[in-house]
This record gives sequence, structure tokens and C-alpha cells, in this order.
Amino acid sequence: MKREKTTLIKPQKTKERGPQKTTLIFPLISLILGIILLTSSTKAVIIVCYLIGGIVVLFGLYHLFRYYKLKQELKIEDNQKLILGVAFLAIGLVIIILSSVLETCLRFIIGFSLIVNGIKKAIIAINNRDSLILILGLMFIAMGLYTILAENIIFQIVGILLILSSIIDILNLFITKKNKV
Repeated sequence: MKREKTTLIKPQKTKERGPQKTTLIFPLISLILGIILLTSSTKAVIIVCYLIGGIVVLFGLYHLFRYYKLKQELKIEDNQKLILGVAFLAIGLVIIILSSVLETCLRFIIGFSLIVNGIKKAIIAINNRDSLILILGLMFIAMGLYTILAENIIFQIVGILLILSSIIDILNLFITKKNKV
């Protein structure tokens, strides 16, 4: 019996790289998205409705295409694909057509939930004589009213957080790059 000699494969040493240019792309995208959400949150919600509606429409067209191919090639009628295709197509078109109405409904739902939550907190605070929770409850009520009557404050807050996060990421990249040089 012949013995084979085994050799170990040594891992190659890799050079440590500094931050690449691609790491700057995501904070910049985040910064742009944050600015969009902060300045025009209503339009951003409508654009998201368009995107979701478009995806649902494409999903419906895919099912209709699959139904048509099955019917033509295999002479099989899959009514489930036809029903799914028509349903998704109709739902997607409704989402696209009623996007501004959906934005308003979303704003009212978020606003009312903030108001209800604020009222609960205020009642608990009055019963427990806790002024901090009372202030928090009143802030929730104010945010709910602002969301209903004005712009969508939730998306504006998300926009502010995205802007701050991206600025911190960009500064961190430059500080890290400066310390490594």
C-alpha cells in the first residue's frame, strides 16, 4: 500500500484595505432619502404607493402570462393563475390610482393612533399623578393632531434620523481614513 504525502495549503496573506469608495455610496443614498422624507413626506408616501402598485401589477401580469402560456402550450386551463393575475392587476391599479387617498388614510390612521395612545398616557398620568407621563401623553396628542392636520410627522422624523445617521457615517468614514493614513 502506497502512502500519499499530504501537504498543507497555507492561506495567502491579504493586504488590509482602507475604506473603499463604495462605502460612501450608502450614506449618501441615506442622506438623499432623508432629505426627501423631511421636505416632502407626502410625495414620498405617494411614490411608495406607486412602487408597491407597480410591483403588484407586474405580479398580476406575470400570473396572466403564465396562464396564457399554459393554455397555449399545454392546453391546460389553470383558473387559479387567471384569477390571481386579474386580482393582482386590479389591486395594483387601485393602489396606483388611489395613492393620494391611501396617503391621506395612512396619515389619519397614524394620527388617530397617536392621539389614542396620548389620551391613554394622559389618563394614566392623571391617575398616578405623574407629570412626566402627562407631558409625554400631551406630546403624543399634539403629534397626532399635527399628523392629521398637516404633514406626516412620522416620515419627517424618519427623514431627520436618516440625515443624522448618514452624516455620522460620512464623518466616521473620513475620521477612520484619516487615522489609518
